[in-house]
Amino acid sequence: MRTRSSSKRHKAASSNDDLDEQKELVLPELGKVIELEDNSFARSLYHDLASDSAIDTFLKKSRFFCLTERRWKLPRSYTKLIDTNFYMPFCNVISSIVKHFWRDASVQKARQVVDTHNTDLRHSKDDPPSHKSRPSLVVRAEGPSFQHPTATLGAKPSKISFSNVAGCIEIQVDGDELPVSEQLVRVAIYARQLFIHQPNRRFVRVLFLTGQHLRLFHFDRSGAQYTPSIDINEDPNAFVRLVLGLSSPNESDIGLDPSIQWRIENGRKVGGALTTRGTNNAEIVYPLLNVVPFFRRNNIRGRCTTCWRVSDPVTGEELLVKDSWRASHSISEYAYLQEALGIPGVVQMVSHEPDRGQTKELRGFGNVYPGDFENRVETRLVMKCYGDPIVGFTSAKQLLCALRDAIAGHKRLFKKGILHRDVSIQNVVLGKPEAEPGDRGVLIDLDMATRRGEDGFLPTTDWRIGIPLYQSIMVLSSKSISQPLSHDHLDDLESFLYVLTHILYSYDCHGTLHEVDDLLTRWDKYLGTFAADLKESFLARQFLPRHISMRWPAPSLDVFLGFKDIILPMVDQKVAITLAQPEDGPEILKALMLNAEHHYDEVIRLFDTGIAALEKDDDEEASSCLQSHPTSHQPFSRPPAEQSSSKRRSDEDPDSQPLAKRSKSNTPSSCSSSDTDSSSSDSS
Repeated sequence: MRTRSSSKRHKAASSNDDLDEQKELVLPELGKVIELEDNSFARSLYHDLASDSAIDTFLKKSRFFCLTERRWKLPRSYTKLIDTNFYMPFCNVISSIVKHFWRDASVQKARQVVDTHNTDLRHSKDDPPSHKSRPSLVVRAEGPSFQHPTATLGAKPSKISFSNVAGCIEIQVDGDELPVSEQLVRVAIYARQLFIHQPNRRFVRVLFLTGQHLRLFHFDRSGAQYTPSIDINEDPNAFVRLVLGLSSPNESDIGLDPSIQWRIENGRKVGGALTTRGTNNAEIVYPLLNVVPFFRRNNIRGRCTTCWRVSDPVTGEELLVKDSWRASHSISEYAYLQEALGIPGVVQMVSHEPDRGQTKELRGFGNVYPGDFENRVETRLVMKCYGDPIVGFTSAKQLLCALRDAIAGHKRLFKKGILHRDVSIQNVVLGKPEAEPGDRGVLIDLDMATRRGEDGFLPTTDWRIGIPLYQSIMVLSSKSISQPLSHDHLDDLESFLYVLTHILYSYDCHGTLHEVDDLLTRWDKYLGTFAADLKESFLARQFLPRHISMRWPAPSLDVFLGFKDIILPMVDQKVAITLAQPEDGPEILKALMLNAEHHYDEVIRLFDTGIAALEKDDDEEASSCLQSHPTSHQPFSRPPAEQSSSKRRSDEDPDSQPLAKRSKSNTPSSCSSSDTDSSSSDSS
């Protein structure tokens, strides 16, 4: 069994620029691809769908199989066939298998083999509009996980898309056989679209036929693997079973998760339900509040987080279900959430299914698998819902209250020996309306959390964990340091500072988005020591650009500058240790760790002071307003400027806004959009 790096595969010449773009999109998602040494995996699949005797009976009766010659009735040469007939013989053979074994009329209607070699199947709306695919054959499907294509304004209605395809079969027998690396990329493009269009997909299998030979490609959240060629004449039983596996009426065989099902009307999803297990292991069926996920990551490989909004079937309370695939050697998020129960300012878990399946089981590895294979475990969490992402704030006070309570929640987690390690603008959400102090802001997404070691120290900083825009100087520097320091509470507090920086430099005090500042653009562009140097210079700067300071009240700016003053000297000490490595370095770090509670308290007091000052300003403004209208008994209303900014926010087109703004509608309120699937942090 061998592995190969997808980033170094042969790139065939292509005049199709769109195809080349699609290759560049899908290659990074494959990682290390496993090349199986034999066909035991392919031959082990789908024996429950057809016994050897049932297949032998079919072969004896089939007009598409010659029993005396032991071969399928496919052309011995394709050089003289016109393009239409090129695919028709395969379509006839595969259709005959499907029709024979799925004899029930309703099943035959739900699974039909279709020639799509000349049909454009549109890609995800998040991909460039020009991206389309033409698999040679597909199995068109109907059922509780499939729906008809979305109608496009002004275009002829399409009968087929990746939203109603059970499986793809690629055929290439023109005498110039593609290398296996090129075969892999082509079928990976199809697999990626099936994962995107069918959000309950657990795995995708694609057949690649070259004359009388077949290769099986398997894709899951650990990446991809493929088999050697199988001679379909010498082993017709394996061929029949693989066709049945791609067309099975049992959605689990196809690779779909049957715990998420939809109600279909006129070919479209109109409702649905998600089944999971509660704290007492009893089955609970949650109605879906929307037929599409609230949030999802579209990668083939990685955690691939998908979040659903559901309602409690008894109380009607809105909850959030988070499905993800964690690396098997990492601690599941539910373990940290279990310890976070009852902690204000931290997302609260309702129930969990920590092991719903593993990718090693999908590949037939058992407990022994290749060293380059990274096994992943499917996890489902049900959590409380909160408010909008923090960028949905509408006042300076609401912003400071939200950050203050999230930092306090972070402190309580740290006192339990848990460090978040992925503080970002996506991972802090507003509390519910009228939330009590302590829950006005909530820290979410503990996927990258870690525990304090027995010696009091934590794992070393890792630049692959988190989003660079919010990473601390030490985390950024770890890319080029041979002996990085431990990732400690100060790194996360520094990340909170950069969250505040991002907001101050991008919004005004009423939550209106402004042009992105060059400072943030540079932070987002660079990695490693150069980005760390930019942030060092920023921390030492004692002023704010006027166009930013004019947008915020003085108490907010005081909190921001005070926060920098707290962080700067401690960062200086850590930078000095990494550069000079003094003998007293370990003692300095130990002292910083022992003073953790003081550091948190200093930051929280700073926020409390700023919040109190804003409240005082509000009281004075309200009093002034009442005095100027002594006969009015109306409650204090929002100032005109805030009213107009609120209207501007509601009138904005969310699809035309930058990601930071669009996260209000696209980012789950109890899980993160910083799902770092493409980073090795996810596999660490």
